[in-house]
Amino acid sequence: MSIDINDIDELAEVKLALRITHSDDDDLLQRLLQSATRECLRFLNSTELPVDDSTADTVDILPDIFNGIVLMVQADYEGDPTKRDIYRRSAESLWTPYRSEMGV
Repeated sequence: MSIDINDIDELAEVKLALRITHSDDDDLLQRLLQSATRECLRFLNSTELPVDDSTADTVDILPDIFNGIVLMVQADYEGDPTKRDIYRRSAESLWTPYRSEMGV
């Protein structure tokens, strides 16, 4: 199963998490969301985001995965290169349990 990262609901959830109430930066945030999602997928060595499909009605990105993606969007949205590594390490710590093919 995959999540449509172009879905307006995903953008709305990111804006809610970042406490952004205006729509002036929606195009930028959409690009950052796509970039952060691709970064997550590369880290996970996966082509699909882990999802919680325990309910028949919806398929949701796991909270840890989503929160890590939000951290990466925030890092790039704020544009502070000194903080990006901190945000990335935090995101990776959320993503690590879902990473495949880590080796021994």
